[in-house]
Amino acid sequence: MLRISLDEAYVFDLLSIYQVKIDNAPDQKLDQLKKTYEVLSNEIIDQIGQELFSKIISSIEYYELIKINQIVFDLVDRANETQLSKLTADANYQRYIKKIELQNEFFKNTITEVKL
Repeated sequence: MLRISLDEAYVFDLLSIYQVKIDNAPDQKLDQLKKTYEVLSNEIIDQIGQELFSKIISSIEYYELIKINQIVFDLVDRANETQLSKLTADANYQRYIKKIELQNEFFKNTITEVKL
């Protein structure tokens, strides 16, 4: 795995997306999502400390971030309603497949991202 510099808000957005995925996951994907969430959480805690991490994930701002990511998740789930939204969802899934192919070709390990 690579460690890269990202804005803190970006990382907490990613964490909140994993929370939404966990909340909506079928049983067969739940364990992998929880594992990825835990790894990401631990990496964040290692960098900012448990106290600040806990303060952020219990904040109204983080709660609202989860809520809006759930709305986005629900909208993406409706991708077959129009031709353009279906094309967008299909292209996004193909992007995911290409990331897996790149990961397998050059790094020989499994990608941690899970698509629902």
